Amino acid sequence: MNATGTRARRARGGAAALLLSFAIALLAACEERPPRPGEPERPAPAPPQPSAAATPPATGSSAAERPSAGAPGDTGDPKGTPAWQGTWEGSYDAKKGSVVLPPKVKDAVRQKDDGKQVTGPGTVTLNIEPSGELKGTAKGALGDATLVGKVEDGMVRASVFPEDPRAPNAMTGILVGELKENTIEGRLRVTGPDAMLVRESPVELKKK
Repeated sequence: MNATGTRARRARGGAAALLLSFAIALLAACEERPPRPGEPERPAPAPPQPSAAATPPATGSSAAERPSAGAPGDTGDPKGTPAWQGTWEGSYDAKKGSVVLPPKVKDAVRQKDDGKQVTGPGTVTLNIEPSGELKGTAKGALGDATLVGKVEDGMVRASVFPEDPRAPNAMTGILVGELKENTIEGRLRVTGPDAMLVRESPVELKKK
């Protein structure tokens, strides 16, 4: 090979290297220059994400404040049993009840009630649900009856219905009491079908 060919190859190789260097510099300048008007901005490189190992563990009061699964106060934490929930049993001793009348009004029919009919002892049983709803029964001198009512704000209120409304002395009325720890202190007041017989009695029920 002659010297002329060698020099030509060297010249072409140098030109190629120079052209490659110029292309690299041009690409670098394009990356650094601001975008031209109308040209979409290039997205900025995403910041490096911290690794799990770089996150410091929770210590001190901040860790104590974070509730754990199943801790008291969680939505799924079971609540305590209401004080009224359960079965309550008590007794009464029915006597002639008083009736308040307007002044100068005489009630001859009630004056004839000697208090000997539909009086005497009996029992009351109440079953109270966690919701406060109650159902119960009464047996004894006042006849067989069903009680339906509710406990609200510590007060027990129930309506009394005779099992046989057609009975001659079927008694209808109310039971109102106050919840005190394991005792319900109340009063039973009922009247006959013609409202002529009125009977009442204190009632104390104990939790079974």
